[in-house]
Amino acid sequence: MKNNTPKTIKIFAIESYSTTLFRESITLNVADYPELEGMSEDEIKEYILENASEMNPTNDEYYSDLREELLNQDVRREKITNEDNDVRFE
Repeated sequence: MKNNTPKTIKIFAIESYSTTLFRESITLNVADYPELEGMSEDEIKEYILENASEMNPTNDEYYSDLREELLNQDVRREKITNEDNDVRFE
């Protein structure tokens, strides 16, 4: 019987993580956003979630839209979850 044992095997490790960044909040003065007039708090939240990239920022000197402004706030907290590792072969 012939021995088929290889002389070498390439092996490597993989590590993966999910990282969540919690950014500092900004305060919107609802009166500055006429498109929100007459909406309930829940409707305002839904509208912002769907339209932040089309809304004016609170600071238009530095940002072109509200989404950009939100994504550029300082990081308040970072959370790493779903840590995993595995071994793979080439």
